[in-house]
Formats: sequence, structure tokens, C-alpha cells
Amino acid sequence: MENRPHTVAFDKEKCVGCVDCTKACPTRAIRVKDGVADAIWELCIDCGECVRVCRYDAAISLTSSPTELEKFKYKIAMPSPVLYGQFGRHVHPDKVLQALKRIGFDDVYEETWMCEMVSAAIDTYLTECKGPWPRISTSCPAVMRLIAIRYPDLVEHLIPILAPRELAARDLKRKKAAELDIPEEDIGIFHITPCSAKAEAINDPLEVTYSHLNGAISIREIFGPISKALKGIDKVDITYSYSPIGMSWAMAGGEITGMRNQNVLAVHGAPQTLEVLDRIDSRQFRNVDFLEIMLCPDGCISGPLTVAGRYEAQHTMTLHIQNVASQSRVKEEKVRNLFQEHYFAFEREIKTRPVQPLAPTLKEGAAKAKEKLAILERLPKKDCAACGAPDCKTFADDVVRGHAQISECVFVKIEELKKEKKTPKPRATQAKSSAKAEKN
Repeated sequence: MENRPHTVAFDKEKCVGCVDCTKACPTRAIRVKDGVADAIWELCIDCGECVRVCRYDAAISLTSSPTELEKFKYKIAMPSPVLYGQFGRHVHPDKVLQALKRIGFDDVYEETWMCEMVSAAIDTYLTECKGPWPRISTSCPAVMRLIAIRYPDLVEHLIPILAPRELAARDLKRKKAAELDIPEEDIGIFHITPCSAKAEAINDPLEVTYSHLNGAISIREIFGPISKALKGIDKVDITYSYSPIGMSWAMAGGEITGMRNQNVLAVHGAPQTLEVLDRIDSRQFRNVDFLEIMLCPDGCISGPLTVAGRYEAQHTMTLHIQNVASQSRVKEEKVRNLFQEHYFAFEREIKTRPVQPLAPTLKEGAAKAKEKLAILERLPKKDCAACGAPDCKTFADDVVRGHAQISECVFVKIEELKKEKKTPKPRATQAKSSAKAEKN
């Protein structure tokens, strides 16, 4: 089992072994054994798809608790733009930010302008980049981990620009420490997140030595306290400035909305993400400059830790964007200068974490691969998940690795029982059975 922390887990008391999570997992990490779900944790990318599909609340997200705020002298909330779409069109983002201050934060940071700056930085990077093509967005940490594990050859396609939340937290800590004359360690910055993958990116970042964020609080967990605080707000104390382009980052296609380069595509949803990454791995999409890839079906607005329905939230965000559409854009010259100073750059190279091969040597690997094909031939190809694995191919891999027995497939078991029934018993056994019958 992997040692790194994870932000998804399973409550075995609630799990009924329905295999919904097994089928939804994009890395095929989940197995149902002895009637409950568990994971091969080195394959887990903490995307939260299991949390999204679980009907019994057995798949849970281990994000930060609001009680962790007590560890810091000065607390700052950094909400994802997704938060603004959770309370309906009549609740202005200004009120949401003020409510955050009422429930225990000393300050809030409005992230949308940093999102727009990153869009402009990607444009600048693409004008100087020599390939390989297409370059892939790094704004979705689940996609980054998916590539590091399942598509290690595509790591060089990831665009080496830090996510807005990480850039903002780095600057904010330095600025506030100087203003308040306190150590950076006394300042706690918490991302208000729509997904467990962003929480995992804080606990175990790939592209920085350590995150400048101190935790991530689930929108689900903080929704109730914010809603209660909103009821007491008639007039806002401070009005904030918002970037309409940055607000668009909450939804699929938002990242490319603010880009001048038009040779770009947006891909969203787990099945679509896997399909596109397979095609890039097969050297397709080479005529596209940039791909925005989000694992959630509608981008972050449909993250597994949100509260509002995805369509309602999109409608609310669209109205908020229209209301701030007159805001001016970030100055391109400023972004270009910051880019030349490596302001947006990764702090370290992303290391791949590929799936372990079937065997340590090529010869043994070839033999294992042949064995896997033979096992797969015996399986029904129904991908029913009754064995606890998501599909027959994955189950065959488990059997070869020694993690499962082929008799765990119900169809193989039925065939074995049929053969036993048809097989004639030895004469000695038949004679004993006849004698026993006569005696009775």
C-alpha cells in the first residue's frame, strides 16, 4: 500500500458492495472484496468519482475541518469561483465573501483575477513553446495524477504553469506576513474546494516542493454555515472586483475562454478524458496547441463536493459573469513580464508514478502477458463487476498478479460446477454410493 496520504476513503459500515464506485473509477483502482469497497491506493488519483456516484455515502472525502482554523493566528479563505454558483442567482458573490468572514475567517482572497492571469500566461507560453503538441492544462490536479500514473509518456505535454490557487497563496502569505509583521507560519490559507483532488494537491503536490495553502475545506461542509451567515447580511461591507474570464474557470471551457490562441479544445468528463489521453498517447491531436482537460463532467462546477445541481449552478455562474462583464482585462504586458521572470513556472519537475509492470524482467513479463491473455479467454467479457473488479481485463490482471483467483468469476465458477456434474464418478465411488443407497 502506498504511504502518501489520500483525501478519499471508504466507510465499510455503510458500504453495500454495489460496485458503482468500481465501475466509475477512471484508474480502475477500486475493488469490492468480502462485500465492501477498497482501493489499490497507488492507483488512486483522489478524483472523487467514487464520492460522486456512491448512493450510500460510503465513499467519503477527507478534506480539512473548519476546526483546523484554530491552529493559525490569521485565517484567510480562498474560495474557488465555483462557490459563487452554489447559492442562487440572487446572492451576489460579495455577500458570499462577507459570509466567509462572518464564520471565522479574518480575510478572503478573490481568485478570479489570478485565473485570468494564468490564462494569459498560457497564451504567452504557447507562443514560445516548441512542443510536444498538444500541451495539456495543469489546472485539474486529478488529470495531472492520472497522466503521471497511467500515461507517463505524456508528462512532458503538461504545461509547466502553476494553478491560480497556488500562485495566489504564495503571494498572499508573503504580503500578509509583511503587513501584519507575523511569521508566514502563523497565516493559514484555506481553499474552499469543489473536489477532493484539489485537497490532495495541497497534501501531496506534484509541481511544488510544498503547498502554500494550509488545507482545503469542502464546499459541502461549509455550505451550511455560509447559508446561515447570509441570512444576517442586508448590506455588504466591502465590494470586490471580479474577472468575468476568471469566473468562467468554474465551468468547462472557462480556461480557454480568456485565451487569444484559438487552436485550443476543452474536454470534460472521465470517459472523454480517458479517450482523449489514449488518442494523444497514440500520437493524435498533434495539430492542436492546447487542451483544457477536466475530469468532472462539466468542469469544477460539477465537482463531487458541491451542493447545488450542476445545471442550476451553471445558470447562476452565467448570470454572475454577465453582471461583471464590463470589467477590464488583465494587462498582457504585465503578464508577459511576469512570465519572463518565471513567476508562473513549476518549482520542480513532475515525477511519473507509472503502474508497476507484470514482472521485473521482459522475459517474465512476456510470460505473464501470455498467461493474462489465456485467463481473459476464459472470462465471459461481460464486464459485470460481480468479481469486485471493474471489468474482465482488470480482473485478469489481478489474477496474474496474485490478487485474485479465477474462480471468483461467477461465470467461471458456474462452468466449473457444470463440468463437475457431467464428469462420471470413478467406479469405486459409484459402488460405495450404490451400497449406501441399498442400505438406506
